[in-house]
Amino acid sequence: MAKHLDSRTLALLLITAFIAGCAGLQSSRDLVKDVHFERIESNIASIRNVYLHRTAKGMDLHGELTRKSTARGAIPGHLHVTLKDVQGNVLKSADVDYRRHNKQSNHSHFSISLPITLKSGSTIEIKHMALELSNLSAHPQWTDTQQD
Repeated sequence: MAKHLDSRTLALLLITAFIAGCAGLQSSRDLVKDVHFERIESNIASIRNVYLHRTAKGMDLHGELTRKSTARGAIPGHLHVTLKDVQGNVLKSADVDYRRHNKQSNHSHFSISLPITLKSGSTIEIKHMALELSNLSAHPQWTDTQQD
């Protein structure tokens, strides 16, 4: 026997879904749109859906890696992230790990807090390195490469 939803139950479900969807979205006013992204992909992975947003503590960088092939499983390697000023001078860099959404996924995601607040016109270079590093920690070890 098929069960039918009455209009009140359906309305409640729609409102709940709308509220849950809004709660999960990052506020567009927190997104940083005046920093450029330079993606350098490897022969095995593409860098997608990169965005930067402001937090109470500074800036957070998020993004996703996808396999170029249809194979499933972990994407080997790591990311090398370089922060550059408006003139293209390297400020800081770090090797960053990423994680799969689940074991069957051919996508991985990354999320890191930047050690500095970038000015308008700055660039973040994100390079996929197919070589795996065994000593990557959960928190990136940023190297200060700014020249005085």
